[in-house]
Amino acid sequence: MKLLISAGILLMSSSISAQGEVVVEEKERFNHSLGFGAGISTGYGLSYRCFGKKLGIQVNFSPYKDEEKVIISSGLTFLYRIVELENISFFVYQANHFYFKEETIVRKSYDFDYVETVTTTFVKESYLNNGVGIGLEWEPFERIGVNVMGGYGGQENFRKVSFTGEGAIYFRF
Repeated sequence: MKLLISAGILLMSSSISAQGEVVVEEKERFNHSLGFGAGISTGYGLSYRCFGKKLGIQVNFSPYKDEEKVIISSGLTFLYRIVELENISFFVYQANHFYFKEETIVRKSYDFDYVETVTTTFVKESYLNNGVGIGLEWEPFERIGVNVMGGYGGQENFRKVSFTGEGAIYFRF
C-alpha cells in the first residue's frame, strides 16, 4: 500500500511540475537579407538589409561603367517595424537615394560635300531623392522575403514631389 501511495504522489507531482514548464517555440528570425531592390527613393541594384526586432537598415547599390558612361545608384533606407504577423510584417520607412551619371555623347554628321563633323558633348547629372512611407514584407517561404513599399517623396533635389514606389526580393539568412 505504501508503494502504491508513493507512486501516486510521484506521478501527481511530476504532472504538476510538467504543467508549469510550458515551452513556446518561436519562429527562427533571420536578421540579414541579400537580394535585388528597385525604387525611386531607395535606389536600385544589389540590396542588403539588416532588420532586428523593430529597427532595420537597407542599402541598395548599382554601379555601371562602359567607355561612354558611368551610372551609380546608391540608396540608404531606415526601417521601423510596426506590426509583425505570421508571414507578413508592416513597417514605416525613410529612404535616401543618390543618383550619379556622367556620359560622353559623340555625334558624327556629314554635309553636302561629305565633310565629317564630330561633335562631342559631356553630360553630368547627379541628384538626391528622398521618401517616407509604409511597407509590407511577405515571406512566402521560410528564407524568401518579398518587399513592397509606397509613400511620398521629393525627387531630383526636391524639384518634384510625388508618390514613390519601391520593391525588392530577398534571400534571408
